[in-house]
Amino acid sequence: MKKIIANFKLNGIQLKDKVNTFAKGTDYDTLIDYDCKVYNKLGEPVLYFIKNYIEPDILKQAYDSMKTSAKPTNNRGSASGGERKLRILKDGSVGKVSQTYIPGTEKQLQVLSGIAGYFDRNAHYDICRKTAFNKQNIEKFNKAMPLINSVDKGFKEYVPERHKKQYRMMKATDPNYRIGETAFTTITINKDYRTSYHYDAGDYEKGFGNLVAYCRDIKPMHLVLPRYGVGVDLKTNDLLLLNVHELHGNTEFIPDGPDPVRLSFVMYYRKNMWKCLPPKEELKRIQANQRLVAQKYLRGE
Repeated sequence: MKKIIANFKLNGIQLKDKVNTFAKGTDYDTLIDYDCKVYNKLGEPVLYFIKNYIEPDILKQAYDSMKTSAKPTNNRGSASGGERKLRILKDGSVGKVSQTYIPGTEKQLQVLSGIAGYFDRNAHYDICRKTAFNKQNIEKFNKAMPLINSVDKGFKEYVPERHKKQYRMMKATDPNYRIGETAFTTITINKDYRTSYHYDAGDYEKGFGNLVAYCRDIKPMHLVLPRYGVGVDLKTNDLLLLNVHELHGNTEFIPDGPDPVRLSFVMYYRKNMWKCLPPKEELKRIQANQRLVAQKYLRGE
């Protein structure tokens, strides 16, 4: 496996200007389409790329079972190239929940994206929970487990020190929120979706992002890290292990055949899942919180 020590091509101000913009071919001068590990000048791992690591039948089965999980959503924020802001309600007042809009407009921006596995508390749902996809499609999710296990195996093999830390976090997490015996709690699934330059949020910082994609009838779609001037030619069956706290985004999705598709799977550990209580205790907790709110209303507060 080739090793690259990548130079810093952009400074902090230049990187800030890239956020929420889309990747272009001129943003990289090194294209990786071979087995490779990349470190920065500080000795920190940036990415590992392994060609044809995933068995084709395993990825195809996961694609067939999980493709319906990517649904229209306006909840992807800057990663979709949109502007995140609080929703304006029908009465003209400002709501408490933010959504993504086409920049400079009041029109919502939707992309095809979904989550599977488990999720922690957030502004939308103040309860740790199984995702809707897992609740409604557990048989389909189980058919994707061979892929998830294969990715976890590659993660452990190529970035063992990061896998060890992430796996320890998973073992500290209630069993109800673990994906098998892997180091993952959650999977983001994106369909035909070109992410703008962004930093991933919500995942365990000392772990690593794990990415595979099922591609068909499209021109090469490269993942770009502008800080280093590096692009990755991720194709079907390849495995990309990535520090998702580096700025990254994709080049354009361009159809090149009668049935174009790109379904990507991003597997990770959500950093606050270790705080989650067993499901029955989570329900008791939220019910207690709701009673406190009700009592405030009764007191006229």
